[in-house]
Amino acid sequence: MKRISAFVVLASAILIAITGCRNNPPGNFWGRQEPDSLYTGKKYTIQRPFKFPPITNKYADSLTYEGVELGRRLFYDKHLSKDGEKSCASCHLIQYAFSDSGVAKSANETGLTKRNAPALQNLLWAKQLFWDGKITGLDATAKDASHNELAIVSDITISYLKSDSVYTVLFKKAFGRPGDINEEEIDKALEQFIMTMISCNSKYDRVQRGEEHYTASEERGFHIFSSDTGGCFRCHHSGGGSSLLLTDNLFKNNGLDSVNTVYQFADSGRGGVIHVLSDYGKFKVPSLRNVAVSSPYMHDGRFKSLQQVINFYSDSTRISPSVDPLILFLFRSKKSHHLTAREKGDLLNFLYTLTDSTFLNNTALSSPFK
Repeated sequence: MKRISAFVVLASAILIAITGCRNNPPGNFWGRQEPDSLYTGKKYTIQRPFKFPPITNKYADSLTYEGVELGRRLFYDKHLSKDGEKSCASCHLIQYAFSDSGVAKSANETGLTKRNAPALQNLLWAKQLFWDGKITGLDATAKDASHNELAIVSDITISYLKSDSVYTVLFKKAFGRPGDINEEEIDKALEQFIMTMISCNSKYDRVQRGEEHYTASEERGFHIFSSDTGGCFRCHHSGGGSSLLLTDNLFKNNGLDSVNTVYQFADSGRGGVIHVLSDYGKFKVPSLRNVAVSSPYMHDGRFKSLQQVINFYSDSTRISPSVDPLILFLFRSKKSHHLTAREKGDLLNFLYTLTDSTFLNNTALSSPFK
Protein backbone atom coordinates (compact mmCIF):
# COMPACT_ATOMS: atom_id res chain seq x y z
CA MET A 1 0.00 0.00 0.00
CA LYS A 2 1.31 3.41 -0.93
CA ARG A 3 2.02 5.83 1.89
CA ILE A 4 0.08 9.07 1.79
CA SER A 5 3.23 10.90 2.88
CA ALA A 6 4.83 9.90 -0.41
CA PHE A 7 2.05 11.43 -2.42
CA VAL A 8 2.86 14.80 -3.94
CA VAL A 9 -0.21 16.85 -4.77
CA LEU A 10 -0.40 19.26 -7.66
CA ALA A 11 2.02 22.04 -6.73
CA SER A 12 0.54 24.33 -9.27
CA ALA A 13 -2.84 23.25 -10.68
CA ILE A 14 -3.81 25.19 -13.74
CA LEU A 15 -6.39 27.96 -13.46
CA ILE A 16 -7.16 29.43 -16.85
CA ALA A 17 -7.36 33.21 -16.61
CA ILE A 18 -9.75 35.12 -18.83
CA THR A 19 -6.89 37.34 -20.02
CA GLY A 20 -4.69 34.42 -21.02
CA CYS A 21 -3.39 31.07 -19.80
CA ARG A 22 -1.61 31.49 -16.51
CA ASN A 23 -1.04 29.17 -13.56
CA ASN A 24 -2.46 30.23 -10.24
CA PRO A 25 -1.13 27.96 -7.44
CA PRO A 26 -4.02 26.81 -5.27
CA GLY A 27 -1.91 25.93 -2.25
CA ASN A 28 -1.63 22.52 -0.66
CA PHE A 29 -5.06 21.00 -0.03
CA TRP A 30 -3.63 17.73 1.26
CA GLY A 31 -3.49 16.85 4.92
CA ARG A 32 -6.65 18.53 6.19
CA GLN A 33 -8.18 16.22 8.80
CA GLU A 34 -11.87 17.01 8.61
CA PRO A 35 -14.44 14.73 10.20
CA ASP A 36 -15.85 12.28 7.69
CA SER A 37 -19.10 14.26 7.56
CA LEU A 38 -17.15 17.23 6.18
CA TYR A 39 -14.95 15.18 3.91
CA THR A 40 -15.40 17.24 0.75
CA GLY A 41 -12.84 18.71 -1.59
CA LYS A 42 -11.91 22.23 -2.55
CA LYS A 43 -13.83 23.72 -5.48
CA TYR A 44 -11.88 23.97 -8.74
CA THR A 45 -13.04 26.73 -11.08
CA ILE A 46 -12.24 26.81 -14.79
CA GLN A 47 -12.32 30.34 -16.15
CA ARG A 48 -12.87 30.95 -19.83
CA PRO A 49 -9.70 31.85 -21.76
CA PHE A 50 -9.47 35.00 -23.84
CA LYS A 51 -11.86 34.94 -26.83
CA PHE A 52 -12.91 31.34 -26.15
CA PRO A 53 -16.60 30.42 -26.33
CA PRO A 54 -18.66 30.25 -23.13
CA ILE A 55 -18.41 27.10 -21.02
CA THR A 56 -21.77 25.36 -21.29
CA ASN A 57 -20.90 22.01 -19.71
CA LYS A 58 -22.91 22.09 -16.47
CA TYR A 59 -20.61 19.56 -14.82
CA ALA A 60 -17.74 22.08 -15.13
CA ASP A 61 -19.14 23.78 -12.01
CA SER A 62 -18.77 20.61 -9.95
CA LEU A 63 -15.00 20.13 -10.19
CA THR A 64 -12.74 19.86 -7.16
CA TYR A 65 -8.96 19.91 -6.93
CA GLU A 66 -9.17 16.42 -5.50
CA GLY A 67 -11.38 15.26 -8.37
CA VAL A 68 -8.96 16.66 -10.95
CA GLU A 69 -6.02 15.03 -9.19
CA LEU A 70 -7.92 11.76 -8.96
CA GLY A 71 -8.62 11.86 -12.69
CA ARG A 72 -4.98 12.66 -13.36
CA ARG A 73 -3.81 9.62 -11.43
CA LEU A 74 -6.35 7.38 -13.15
CA PHE A 75 -5.28 8.73 -16.57
CA TYR A 76 -1.66 7.73 -15.94
CA ASP A 77 -2.15 4.58 -13.83
CA LYS A 78 -1.24 1.40 -15.76
CA HIS A 79 -2.72 -0.83 -13.05
CA LEU A 80 -6.17 -0.12 -14.43
CA SER A 81 -5.60 -1.94 -17.74
CA LYS A 82 -6.09 -5.67 -18.17
CA ASP A 83 -2.39 -6.43 -18.59
CA GLY A 84 -1.22 -3.77 -16.13
CA GLU A 85 1.06 -2.21 -18.74
CA LYS A 86 -1.05 0.47 -20.43
CA SER A 87 -2.84 3.62 -19.37
CA CYS A 88 -4.75 6.37 -21.17
CA ALA A 89 -1.42 8.19 -21.37
CA SER A 90 0.16 5.31 -23.28
CA CYS A 91 -1.59 6.53 -26.43
CA HIS A 92 -2.18 10.15 -25.39
CA LEU A 93 1.19 11.70 -24.49
CA ILE A 94 1.38 15.21 -23.11
CA GLN A 95 4.40 16.24 -25.22
CA TYR A 96 2.34 15.50 -28.34
CA ALA A 97 -0.78 17.37 -27.15
CA PHE A 98 -2.05 14.06 -25.76
CA SER A 99 -1.89 12.33 -29.15
CA ASP A 100 0.17 9.28 -30.10
CA SER A 101 2.57 11.21 -32.31
CA GLY A 102 4.31 9.31 -35.08
CA VAL A 103 1.96 6.34 -34.90
CA ALA A 104 -0.90 5.97 -37.38
CA LYS A 105 -2.64 3.27 -35.31
CA SER A 106 -2.02 2.74 -31.59
CA ALA A 107 -1.55 -0.57 -29.81
CA ASN A 108 -4.14 -1.40 -27.16
CA GLU A 109 -5.31 -4.49 -25.32
CA THR A 110 -7.11 -5.89 -28.36
CA GLY A 111 -4.56 -5.04 -31.06
CA LEU A 112 -4.25 -1.91 -33.17
CA THR A 113 -6.84 0.84 -32.98
CA LYS A 114 -9.16 1.38 -35.92
CA ARG A 115 -8.11 5.01 -36.30
CA ASN A 116 -5.38 7.46 -35.37
CA ALA A 117 -5.41 8.56 -31.71
CA PRO A 118 -6.55 12.21 -31.72
CA ALA A 119 -5.06 14.98 -29.61
CA LEU A 120 -6.92 15.69 -26.35
CA GLN A 121 -7.23 19.42 -25.86
CA ASN A 122 -10.06 21.87 -25.26
CA LEU A 123 -12.56 19.01 -25.19
CA LEU A 124 -14.54 20.97 -22.62
CA TRP A 125 -16.10 22.66 -25.68
CA ALA A 126 -16.73 19.44 -27.63
CA LYS A 127 -20.08 17.67 -27.49
CA GLN A 128 -19.50 14.70 -29.79
CA LEU A 129 -16.29 12.76 -29.36
CA PHE A 130 -14.19 10.38 -31.42
CA TRP A 131 -13.56 10.72 -35.16
CA ASP A 132 -17.10 9.56 -35.94
CA GLY A 133 -18.87 11.33 -33.07
CA LYS A 134 -20.18 8.06 -31.68
CA ILE A 135 -20.08 9.30 -28.06
CA THR A 136 -21.64 12.37 -26.45
CA GLY A 137 -20.06 13.58 -23.20
CA LEU A 138 -16.58 13.26 -21.73
CA ASP A 139 -17.58 10.78 -19.01
CA ALA A 140 -19.09 8.45 -21.62
CA THR A 141 -15.96 8.92 -23.72
CA ALA A 142 -13.77 7.91 -20.78
CA LYS A 143 -15.93 4.86 -20.19
CA ASP A 144 -15.82 3.77 -23.83
CA ALA A 145 -12.06 4.24 -24.14
CA SER A 146 -11.36 2.50 -20.82
CA HIS A 147 -13.27 -0.61 -21.76
CA ASN A 148 -12.44 -0.79 -25.45
CA GLU A 149 -8.82 0.35 -25.40
CA LEU A 150 -7.59 -0.75 -21.96
CA ALA A 151 -9.95 -3.70 -21.50
CA ILE A 152 -10.58 -2.72 -17.89
CA VAL A 153 -11.96 -5.53 -15.75
CA SER A 154 -14.25 -3.62 -13.40
CA ASP A 155 -14.09 -5.77 -10.28
CA ILE A 156 -10.30 -6.14 -10.44
CA THR A 157 -9.80 -2.42 -11.05
CA ILE A 158 -12.13 -1.39 -8.24
CA SER A 159 -10.50 -3.85 -5.86
CA TYR A 160 -7.11 -2.32 -6.66
CA LEU A 161 -8.37 1.23 -6.12
CA LYS A 162 -10.00 0.33 -2.80
CA SER A 163 -6.73 -1.13 -1.56
CA ASP A 164 -4.84 2.12 -2.17
CA SER A 165 -4.94 4.67 0.66
CA VAL A 166 -4.39 7.66 -1.66
CA TYR A 167 -7.22 6.69 -3.97
CA THR A 168 -9.68 6.06 -1.14
CA VAL A 169 -9.12 9.54 0.28
CA LEU A 170 -9.29 11.21 -3.13
CA PHE A 171 -12.56 9.48 -4.03
CA LYS A 172 -14.10 10.72 -0.78
CA LYS A 173 -12.89 14.27 -1.27
CA ALA A 174 -13.84 14.31 -4.94
CA PHE A 175 -17.38 13.03 -4.50
CA GLY A 176 -18.20 13.41 -0.79
CA ARG A 177 -19.55 10.78 1.55
CA PRO A 178 -19.45 7.87 1.31
CA GLY A 179 -16.88 8.21 -1.47
CA ASP A 180 -17.85 5.00 -3.22
CA ILE A 181 -15.37 3.68 -5.75
CA ASN A 182 -17.27 2.50 -8.79
CA GLU A 183 -17.21 2.79 -12.57
CA GLU A 184 -19.37 5.90 -12.63
CA GLU A 185 -17.06 7.81 -10.28
CA ILE A 186 -13.99 6.63 -12.21
CA ASP A 187 -15.45 8.02 -15.43
CA LYS A 188 -16.42 11.30 -13.74
CA ALA A 189 -12.93 11.74 -12.32
CA LEU A 190 -11.34 11.18 -15.73
CA GLU A 191 -13.78 13.72 -17.15
CA GLN A 192 -12.70 16.28 -14.55
CA PHE A 193 -9.05 15.89 -15.49
CA ILE A 194 -9.70 15.99 -19.25
CA MET A 195 -11.68 19.21 -18.77
CA THR A 196 -8.50 20.90 -17.51
CA MET A 197 -6.56 20.03 -20.69
CA ILE A 198 -6.90 23.55 -22.04
CA SER A 199 -4.47 24.88 -24.63
CA CYS A 200 -4.60 28.64 -25.09
CA ASN A 201 -1.10 30.11 -24.86
CA SER A 202 0.47 29.55 -28.27
CA LYS A 203 2.05 32.41 -30.19
CA TYR A 204 -1.22 32.56 -32.11
CA ASP A 205 -3.05 33.26 -28.82
CA ARG A 206 -0.49 35.82 -27.72
CA VAL A 207 -0.91 37.64 -31.02
CA GLN A 208 -4.69 37.55 -30.48
CA ARG A 209 -4.11 39.13 -27.07
CA GLY A 210 -1.80 41.80 -28.49
CA GLU A 211 1.25 40.47 -26.64
CA GLU A 212 3.30 39.48 -29.70
CA HIS A 213 3.45 39.99 -33.45
CA TYR A 214 3.81 37.56 -36.33
CA THR A 215 6.89 37.54 -38.50
CA ALA A 216 6.32 38.65 -42.09
CA SER A 217 6.07 35.02 -43.24
CA GLU A 218 3.71 34.04 -40.40
CA GLU A 219 1.52 37.05 -41.19
CA ARG A 220 1.29 36.02 -44.82
CA GLY A 221 0.53 32.46 -43.74
CA PHE A 222 -2.24 33.67 -41.44
CA HIS A 223 -3.88 35.55 -44.30
CA ILE A 224 -3.63 32.48 -46.54
CA PHE A 225 -5.20 30.42 -43.75
CA SER A 226 -7.93 32.99 -43.10
CA SER A 227 -8.91 33.73 -46.70
CA ASP A 228 -10.13 31.82 -49.70
CA THR A 229 -6.53 31.60 -50.91
CA GLY A 230 -6.12 28.64 -48.61
CA GLY A 231 -9.69 28.19 -47.45
CA CYS A 232 -8.50 26.59 -44.18
CA PHE A 233 -10.63 28.89 -42.03
CA ARG A 234 -13.82 27.45 -43.52
CA CYS A 235 -13.44 24.42 -41.23
CA HIS A 236 -10.67 25.54 -38.86
CA HIS A 237 -11.99 28.99 -38.00
CA SER A 238 -9.38 31.51 -36.87
CA GLY A 239 -11.33 34.44 -35.42
CA GLY A 240 -12.93 35.01 -32.02
CA GLY A 241 -15.59 33.09 -30.12
CA SER A 242 -15.91 29.44 -31.09
CA SER A 243 -13.50 30.14 -33.95
CA LEU A 244 -10.54 30.28 -31.57
CA LEU A 245 -10.89 26.55 -31.04
CA LEU A 246 -9.58 26.20 -34.63
CA THR A 247 -12.30 23.68 -35.46
CA ASP A 248 -15.98 23.94 -36.20
CA ASN A 249 -16.49 20.57 -34.42
CA LEU A 250 -18.51 19.33 -37.42
CA PHE A 251 -18.16 16.18 -39.54
CA LYS A 252 -16.95 16.55 -43.11
CA ASN A 253 -15.55 14.65 -46.06
CA ASN A 254 -12.36 16.56 -46.91
CA GLY A 255 -11.66 14.82 -50.20
CA LEU A 256 -9.24 12.15 -49.12
CA ASP A 257 -10.57 9.37 -51.34
CA SER A 258 -12.24 9.03 -54.70
CA VAL A 259 -15.13 6.54 -54.74
CA ASN A 260 -18.19 6.10 -56.91
CA THR A 261 -20.60 5.17 -54.10
CA VAL A 262 -20.49 5.86 -50.37
CA TYR A 263 -20.34 2.12 -49.68
CA GLN A 264 -16.86 2.00 -51.20
CA PHE A 265 -15.25 4.05 -48.41
CA ALA A 266 -12.71 1.94 -46.49
CA ASP A 267 -14.04 3.62 -43.34
CA SER A 268 -17.67 4.75 -43.29
CA GLY A 269 -16.98 7.35 -40.60
CA ARG A 270 -19.94 9.34 -39.33
CA GLY A 271 -22.28 7.50 -41.70
CA GLY A 272 -21.55 4.24 -39.95
CA VAL A 273 -22.85 5.74 -36.71
CA ILE A 274 -26.01 7.52 -37.82
CA HIS A 275 -26.60 5.51 -41.03
CA VAL A 276 -27.27 8.51 -43.24
CA LEU A 277 -25.87 8.08 -46.76
CA SER A 278 -24.71 11.69 -47.05
CA ASP A 279 -22.56 11.25 -43.92
CA TYR A 280 -20.54 8.28 -45.13
CA GLY A 281 -16.85 9.14 -45.39
CA LYS A 282 -17.21 12.11 -43.04
CA PHE A 283 -15.04 12.57 -39.96
CA LYS A 284 -14.81 15.14 -37.22
CA VAL A 285 -12.81 18.25 -38.07
CA PRO A 286 -9.89 18.23 -35.58
CA SER A 287 -8.53 21.33 -33.93
CA LEU A 288 -5.27 22.59 -35.44
CA ARG A 289 -3.89 23.60 -32.07
CA ASN A 290 -0.48 21.98 -31.52
CA VAL A 291 -0.79 20.45 -34.98
CA ALA A 292 2.98 20.58 -35.50
CA VAL A 293 3.53 18.02 -32.71
CA SER A 294 0.57 15.71 -33.31
CA SER A 295 1.48 13.87 -36.50
CA PRO A 296 0.50 11.75 -38.36
CA TYR A 297 -2.59 13.38 -39.77
CA MET A 298 -6.16 12.46 -40.82
CA HIS A 299 -8.34 9.80 -39.21
CA ASP A 300 -6.14 7.05 -40.61
CA GLY A 301 -2.80 8.79 -40.08
CA ARG A 302 -1.96 8.64 -43.78
CA PHE A 303 0.06 11.87 -43.86
CA LYS A 304 3.29 11.95 -41.86
CA SER A 305 4.10 15.65 -42.18
CA LEU A 306 2.35 19.00 -42.33
CA GLN A 307 3.99 19.60 -45.68
CA GLN A 308 2.18 16.55 -47.04
CA VAL A 309 -1.10 17.87 -45.64
CA ILE A 310 -0.60 21.27 -47.27
CA ASN A 311 0.32 19.64 -50.58
CA PHE A 312 -2.80 17.49 -50.38
CA TYR A 313 -5.19 20.39 -49.86
CA SER A 314 -3.41 22.46 -52.50
CA ASP A 315 -3.01 19.85 -55.19
CA SER A 316 -4.57 16.45 -54.50
CA THR A 317 -8.12 16.59 -53.12
CA ARG A 318 -10.45 13.98 -54.59
CA ILE A 319 -14.14 13.75 -55.40
CA SER A 320 -16.75 11.42 -53.93
CA PRO A 321 -20.55 11.56 -53.42
CA SER A 322 -20.31 13.04 -49.90
CA VAL A 323 -17.36 15.40 -50.43
CA ASP A 324 -17.67 18.79 -48.74
CA PRO A 325 -18.91 21.59 -51.04
CA LEU A 326 -15.82 23.69 -50.26
CA ILE A 327 -13.49 20.88 -51.36
CA LEU A 328 -15.56 20.46 -54.52
CA PHE A 329 -15.29 24.19 -55.20
CA LEU A 330 -11.53 24.18 -54.71
CA PHE A 331 -11.19 21.09 -56.86
CA ARG A 332 -13.00 22.78 -59.73
CA SER A 333 -11.27 26.13 -59.26
CA LYS A 334 -7.68 25.22 -60.02
CA LYS A 335 -6.47 28.82 -60.13
CA SER A 336 -7.46 29.57 -56.53
CA HIS A 337 -6.78 26.01 -55.39
CA HIS A 338 -3.04 25.59 -56.01
CA LEU A 339 -0.64 27.33 -53.67
CA THR A 340 2.80 28.47 -54.73
CA ALA A 341 5.94 27.17 -53.00
CA ARG A 342 6.24 30.43 -51.08
CA GLU A 343 2.60 30.34 -50.01
CA LYS A 344 3.02 26.78 -48.78
CA GLY A 345 6.05 27.82 -46.74
CA ASP A 346 4.24 30.80 -45.25
CA LEU A 347 1.23 28.67 -44.34
CA LEU A 348 3.51 26.13 -42.68
CA ASN A 349 5.19 28.86 -40.64
CA PHE A 350 1.79 30.08 -39.47
CA LEU A 351 0.80 26.55 -38.41
CA TYR A 352 3.92 26.42 -36.23
CA THR A 353 2.57 29.41 -34.26
CA LEU A 354 -0.26 27.16 -33.03
CA THR A 355 2.15 25.19 -30.81
CA ASP A 356 1.50 25.86 -27.12
CA SER A 357 4.65 24.96 -25.17
CA THR A 358 2.97 26.02 -21.92
CA PHE A 359 0.36 23.31 -22.46
CA LEU A 360 2.86 20.67 -23.61
CA ASN A 361 5.03 21.21 -20.52
CA ASN A 362 2.32 21.80 -17.93
CA THR A 363 3.35 19.79 -14.84
CA ALA A 364 -0.25 19.92 -13.58
CA LEU A 365 -1.16 17.71 -16.55
CA SER A 366 1.86 15.39 -16.47
CA SER A 367 2.22 12.05 -14.73
CA PRO A 368 2.06 12.08 -10.91
CA PHE A 369 4.02 8.81 -10.79
CA LYS A 370 7.41 10.14 -11.93
